Amino acid sequence: MTQLPSRPAQSGLQVLCLAGFMGSGKTTVGTLLARQLAWRFVDLDERIEEAAGLRIPEIFERLGEATFRQMEADQLRAALGRAVEHKEAVVLALGGGTYAQTGAPEFLRAAGVPVIWLDAAPDILLTRCMTMTGRPLFRDESSFRALYAQRLPSYQLADHRVDSSGEPSRVVAEILRRGIISAAAGHAHLVVEEPKS
Repeated sequence: MTQLPSRPAQSGLQVLCLAGFMGSGKTTVGTLLARQLAWRFVDLDERIEEAAGLRIPEIFERLGEATFRQMEADQLRAALGRAVEHKEAVVLALGGGTYAQTGAPEFLRAAGVPVIWLDAAPDILLTRCMTMTGRPLFRDESSFRALYAQRLPSYQLADHRVDSSGEPSRVVAEILRRGIISAAAGHAHLVVEEPKS
């Protein structure tokens, strides 16, 4: 597994990571959350694809998972580095396996980056993933459930757990209601839009 070196805590780093299994809504919720906060949204998987010039399934197929995980670790460090350098507030959607990699939870904790685990029941995740393409580790239901069970202990290390089984706008409202961002970033006044019923 790829080791992420620890790094000293960054003061004033306004980055929030969303972790969770495939189908948990990291990209959808992250996009909405970033829009609501007027922060930048970054999808780690997209960054990896841009850097490699390949889609993720092609990276897995041609280069293997170990190479993909190294690229993932590199892009995670780069995304945090850019946020610090540009003093940019960022909502960062991690890949489904990012937070389950050796050293990733410790790396993000040392960097002072709060992680929200978007959690939904395996049956809901499975139903969502059945209609999605481009998931190299989604083969069948039994391997899906086995991978979920393998990653679950890592997700449980996240700073916050939010149920993501409902409508994305309601998930965003719950994240904002809890004050996770104001506590993390020192913002005292955030406008919380209530989801339309």
